[in-house]
Amino acid sequence: MPQVVLTEKATGDLNRLYEFLADKNPTAAINAIRAIKAALNELAVFPAQGRYFDDVYREWPVPFGSRGYLVLYRFEHDMVVIVSVRHQLEERYS
Repeated sequence: MPQVVLTEKATGDLNRLYEFLADKNPTAAINAIRAIKAALNELAVFPAQGRYFDDVYREWPVPFGSRGYLVLYRFEHDMVVIVSVRHQLEERYS
């Protein structure tokens, strides 16, 4: 099974998303991060399941509440490299 590796950017994204939601609802913030981490575990098992974002990256939707999150990643041999994570209402990956 491939190893899931988060880039520094993706780790920062998770922290940013948590902090944003924690100000409004700490329990929801914890649950959102749990949902994202569960999705990352799914990618370790089935790394090719995400839709193509471009020639290099894939995107995997993470349902949560009325919207959810999007995970941008690439699959390299025995690694799933998580490049960025954003809320679905955000315009683009930063």
